[in-house]
Amino acid sequence: MGEFGIVPARIAAFFVESVILGLYLVTFGYTTQAIFTTGSRWKRIGELNHPMAIVASLMFFNVTMASATSFLIIWRAFVDTPPGGAEVSFKEISYWGVVLKSATLLFQTTIGDAMLIYRCWVVYGRSYLVVTLSTMLWIGGTVCSIIIIYYESTFKEHVLVSAGKLHPYGVAFWASTVSLNIITTALLVWPIWKVARNHDEFAYRDSGVAQRPNTMKHVMHVIIESGLLYTVTAFMTFVTYTANSNSLYVVSSAEVGVAGIAFNLIIIRTSNATRAKYGSTAERGSTLPLHIISPQDASGTTGDKSQVRIMVSQETVQHKYAKPIISGDSDQSRTKVEQESY
Repeated sequence: MGEFGIVPARIAAFFVESVILGLYLVTFGYTTQAIFTTGSRWKRIGELNHPMAIVASLMFFNVTMASATSFLIIWRAFVDTPPGGAEVSFKEISYWGVVLKSATLLFQTTIGDAMLIYRCWVVYGRSYLVVTLSTMLWIGGTVCSIIIIYYESTFKEHVLVSAGKLHPYGVAFWASTVSLNIITTALLVWPIWKVARNHDEFAYRDSGVAQRPNTMKHVMHVIIESGLLYTVTAFMTFVTYTANSNSLYVVSSAEVGVAGIAFNLIIIRTSNATRAKYGSTAERGSTLPLHIISPQDASGTTGDKSQVRIMVSQETVQHKYAKPIISGDSDQSRTKVEQESY
């Protein structure tokens, strides 16, 4: 077999990106329904989960922009036919369309990593200490992405996007992304796994019979599966970038859409599971509603700080100032599924 050249690599990348775009648009439709509707009506402004709505909108804009720039790059190479033909056109990495394409990829990855850190931060009761390492990796990757865009936009040579000065910063960016995803996903899954295991042990010990499906296990599976989808694609991008292979164009084109799909799937699956369990007309949130808090007594005072309570909840919005009630299912309060880990 001959070498996988830049021209077939770009054509294959455009095909793969188009397929991924179609899959992404399907998941985005369901995500929009989960975020902006209750199942029976549109949510009011005060009922929206604003961070999720903003990120979902940014990712949609970024995915469509990436696809548009890919079409522009292909059109320029084969229709406008600049001097030197398609191969020379694809190697003009300082062309604004190629620079914008790289920017959308790096920005989408940065958003996806930031949302993973945000979820971990929320899970651990907004503890900055827990996400310190992940945040440092994210900052380092963001700096590398800025340098990559700067060098790419000022290159005067006809080279590949992984060549020359760009290579060490690209390797560093993708290495930090892969490391961040592995570390942060592990931080998310570990306490949930412990609580899910304790839940099964305590439930069987107390009743001696099998219990209904463990909500914590469902959340854990959602995190792991969506995280693997995104992390594997990022790892493949890291490998192809490090090897200076033209396969990078194919894998990185898929990365933009896959990052959006992984984000959407978490929202879709948690929303669908909640509506199936509690009814489609409930007015519930649509993010991953997982929290780790110190136990409190009925008066709201903090008890033994050596204990930690993990709650997975889909919140029913009854009143803007309603006080959360830590309890079982209730039509008049926020629905909580909780377990204690000592």
